[in-house]
Amino acid sequence: MGDLLKLVPVAMAVFGACALAGCQERLTLEEAQARCKQQGGYLVVIYTQPISTSGVGPEEASPGDCVSASKFDVAKPAPGTAPAPAPAN
Repeated sequence: MGDLLKLVPVAMAVFGACALAGCQERLTLEEAQARCKQQGGYLVVIYTQPISTSGVGPEEASPGDCVSASKFDVAKPAPGTAPAPAPAN
């Protein structure tokens, strides 16, 4: 039992370091698309290719941010305010 108690702080330190470093289960592209679609958004897909001295590697797709249409709504000016004048040359 004493040996087990010695491992608890080590396990907590590893878990804490992993949480700080962003260690979490990565979603597959399909899972991320399904989750984003449920939220009513559009998934940004990031394509990468490794490049080395031997050439270009295969193209890999990975999930990016889930973007909703509301992020692109432009705020309308308050009623009764005039638009800003154009700068004079």
